Parts: sequence; C-alpha cells; structure tokens
Amino acid sequence: MLFRPEDDATPFELLGLSPVWAIDRSALRRRLLTITRLTHPDFFGDADADQRELAERNSAAANQAHETLSDDLARADWLVSSRGGPREGELRDMPQAFLMEVLEWNEALDDARAAAPGSPARERLSALRGELEGARAAALERLGAQLEPLPEPGAAALAAARRELNALRYVSRALEQIEALRLQRADKS
Repeated sequence: MLFRPEDDATPFELLGLSPVWAIDRSALRRRLLTITRLTHPDFFGDADADQRELAERNSAAANQAHETLSDDLARADWLVSSRGGPREGELRDMPQAFLMEVLEWNEALDDARAAAPGSPARERLSALRGELEGARAAALERLGAQLEPLPEPGAAALAAARRELNALRYVSRALEQIEALRLQRADKS
C-alpha cells in the first residue's frame, strides 16, 4: 500500500489523524507501526527501483510525521504555525512571569559552570533540575490550555502558545545544560 506523499501533506494527514494537541502516544505509535508494516522498504526489496524509492519516501515521511507528533514541543510548534500563529523567529518573548525565574536560573547555571565538580554550586543543580522540571510541566499544561481545543486561525491564543513554547525551549536547554554538567562531574570522578 504505497502512496505518493504530497509535499504539503501534514504530519497528521500522513498518519491518518485529525490535528489535535492531546495525542495518545500509544495510539500514535500503533498507527506508525501499521503504516510501516505496509510501506517499509525491506518489503519491497524485489520490486522495481521506482517502487523501492517510493517505499523509502513513504517510510521516511511516516517516521518524520511520528517524530513531529510524538514530541510535545514539535507538535505544538507545528500546530501554532499551521493555524497562522507566529513562527519561532517572529515572536521571541516569553510569558512575563517566567522572565524573573529565568534570571535566577541563569545565575545558578553560571555559578555551577564556574564552580568545581562537587562544590556547593554544582550540588544545587539537582534542586534546580527539579524546579525546572516543575516549570516545564506547568508550561506544558498552560500550552495545552492554549491549544485544546485548537484555536481559530490567527487567534490571540496562538501568540500566547508561542510564548509558552519559547519558555519551554528555554527550560529544555537549561535541563540539557544541567545534564551536561552532571556528566562532566561523572567523567572527572
């Protein structure tokens, strides 16, 4: 059951789903596996070159769609952009209340980067990680409230969702930096 993926097919269309914020990850995974079983290039090894190439395109398109939809930030980014909301480069600010926390988190990260492994500044990173994970969960909840149900194209909720996405990207980067510092500490042990 090969198909010709359209250049403008959405991740939702490729996996036969309606565009929504709330995704059942296990159903999404099952949908990918169903499509993969029907289109995987290994099943077309004896087919002609055009069919093998089409199978590769089908598989790549399904995997890319799954990657987008299974990641909360990528899915939200796609939903906001597809509904005419601001793209990442068009609106860079974050929710106002979040900005003061960002300054404190940046200071703690800077202190930890400058400190030796095992120092009190580095030891505070686990508490900071917990705080950031809490902030991430709260921001995801606010983002979900902006996107469920999906706003009308061009609605103000799309700009608010973009601001939450900006905050979530910051938190994700900060968590990655904490993990890198943790690994650095482990390497020196």
